[in-house]
Amino acid sequence: MAQHADQDLPFQLHALQLLTAAVEAGEALPRHFAYLTDRCQVAQQQEQTYGTQYFDNNKGYYGPRPIADPDRLDERRATVGLGPHAEYDAEIRARYGYPPATSEETGR
Repeated sequence: MAQHADQDLPFQLHALQLLTAAVEAGEALPRHFAYLTDRCQVAQQQEQTYGTQYFDNNKGYYGPRPIADPDRLDERRATVGLGPHAEYDAEIRARYGYPPATSEETGR
């Protein structure tokens, strides 16, 4: 519920605090923390940490919102039980009917 409460950032931030404590206590999955962390960061116009949040600019671009320190992204994702970002990217694009990322988009 908190993940999709985009119109209520204070609620999301409070939920993130509770979720952080729950993850530390072993009562919640770290990947849920990652998704909500990114969602809150994006809502605050910050770069996301785990690369989970995507957007379509309606001008031919579909991809992740800006990511902090992209060179270490997969390391951070691994710490919360998420797979490599390239795999996630391919899955998300396929799920929503977008073509695979171009080499220009991936930097490869």
